[in-house]
Amino acid sequence: MPQEIELKFALPGLTGEESLARLRRHPLLRRRAMQQVHLINRYLDTPDGWLRQQRCALRLRATQAVGSAAAQPPRWEQTLKTAGQGAGAWSARGEWTVALKGPRLQPQALLATPLGQQPQAAQRVLELQARYETRCLRTTWTLHLRGRAVIEVALDAGEVRAGHRRAPLLELELELLRGDAAALDEVAAALATTLPLLPARTSKAEQAQRLADGTWGAPVRAQGPTLPVGADPLTVARAALADALGQLCDNLAAAARSDDPELIHQARVGWRRWRSVLRLVRPWLTEPVPDTTALRALLQALGVLRDLDVAYGQTVPSWGEAFVEDAQQHPRRARALQRATRRLRHAAQQARAELRTQLSTPEVVAPLQALAAWLLRLTPATVPVEPGWAFERLRRWHARLKRQLRHGNASPAEAMAALHAARLLAKRLRYASEAAGHAMPAKAAERAQQWQRRARGWQERLGRWRDTVRAAELLQQLHADAELVGFLRGVAAAQHPLQPQG
Repeated sequence: MPQEIELKFALPGLTGEESLARLRRHPLLRRRAMQQVHLINRYLDTPDGWLRQQRCALRLRATQAVGSAAAQPPRWEQTLKTAGQGAGAWSARGEWTVALKGPRLQPQALLATPLGQQPQAAQRVLELQARYETRCLRTTWTLHLRGRAVIEVALDAGEVRAGHRRAPLLELELELLRGDAAALDEVAAALATTLPLLPARTSKAEQAQRLADGTWGAPVRAQGPTLPVGADPLTVARAALADALGQLCDNLAAAARSDDPELIHQARVGWRRWRSVLRLVRPWLTEPVPDTTALRALLQALGVLRDLDVAYGQTVPSWGEAFVEDAQQHPRRARALQRATRRLRHAAQQARAELRTQLSTPEVVAPLQALAAWLLRLTPATVPVEPGWAFERLRRWHARLKRQLRHGNASPAEAMAALHAARLLAKRLRYASEAAGHAMPAKAAERAQQWQRRARGWQERLGRWRDTVRAAELLQQLHADAELVGFLRGVAAAQHPLQPQG
C-alpha cells in the first residue's frame, strides 16, 4: 500500500511571512534551493459524509508555480488518503494519487483503491461533490541527509474555505520521501531552535470539515482510546498518551488565537491525562521520558490563566449577588464587586498575553515534539506483565486517596496540604481509570468505573472548594476590597471538604 509518512506542526504566534523568513535563515535550509507553488485543494464527500465515515479524505489538487512559470496552466491530481496512525505530529497514512487533465474526478481510479471494496461503492462515488477547499502558498525545500533519508520541508500559508466561512491556515510539514523515518525527528529538532513547532494532528481536510460544521477552533476534549481487553501497558500507553498529547496541543494551538476559557481548561486536562497515564505505565517503560523542565513556564502560564478565568467567569459572579445582597442598600459593596471584576478581567488579559508569548517561544514548545517522538520509540517491556496490572495499580491509588482524605485532627496547614494532595490524586485516579478501563475484564472494569465515579466526585468537590480559596487569594493579590476577600474566605471555610463516606 502506498504510504505517506510525515510530521505536521502548527506555528503559534507567527505569520506566514515571519515563518518563511525564519526558515530561509535557518542553517539547515539557507543554502538550499527553494520552490514556491500556489495550491488549491478541493475536498469531496457525499452530502451524508460517506468518506468521513470511512475516515478517508479525497481531494482534487491544483498546483501552479510562482514566478515566470506561473503562465503555465495548473497541474491537477486526485488523491485519496486514509486516516493517519501515529502520535502527536507524526502520522502514517495510506495514499493513492493519479494525475488529472483538469478538475474532474476519475471514478475508476478511486474504485481501484481499497475504498472500492466498500458496499455500494460505485453508487456512492457518483454522489461525491466538492464540499470545501484550502488555498495556500507552499514553499518547499528538499533535504538529502547523507544517504540516510530524503525529506521535504513544506510551509503552507493561506486559508481554509467552507461556504462563506474563512479561517487562516499556517502549518509546517516534514514528509519522508525516502529512507529512515527517524530522520524526521532530527530535522524537526533542528528547526525547533528557530520556530515554535507545536505538534498538530489535524489534517487540512479535517480543518475544513470543522470550519464547515462550525467547530473550527472549538475546545478539543478527550476521545478515549479503544483498547482490547487484556491490553498490555505499551498498548495502553501508546493509545492513551497519543490522545492526551493531541488534546493538549490542539487546544494550545486554538488558544493562540482564541480567548475561549474552555481551551485552557481542556489543554490542562490533556496534560493531566498524560501525567496520569504515564504514572500508570511507568514500571513497564523501557526508555526514560524526555526532560520536560522547559515546559514549566508554559504549564505555569496555563495554571495562572485558568485560575483567573475561573475566578472572573465563575466563582466571583456566582457569589457576587450574595455578597452585595441589595445594591441600593449596599452601594459600596456593589462598587467593590465591580472593581474586583475589572481587575480580574485585566489580570486575565495579561495572563493570556503571557501564555501566547510562551507559545511563540521555540524552546518552550520544543519538548512537546520530543514527547511525541519518545512515544513512537516505545518498545515492549522485557519484564513479565501480570494480567491485572492496571487494576492492581488503580486499587492502590484508590486506597491511598481514601487515606489522604482522613486528615482528622491535623493542623490547618497540614489539612490544606493533605487536601491538595488528595485533589491531585483524585485526578490521577480518574484519568488513569478512564484510559485503562476498556482494557480490563468486565468485573475489574466495573470496579474501576466505581473508583472513577468516586474520584470524579472527590475531584469536583475539592475543586469547588479550591476555586473559592484561590479566588480569595487572587483578589487579595489584586488589592480588592477587604470585605469581599473576607466574604469569599468565609464561603471557602463553609465549603471545606469533609471525609467522604464509603
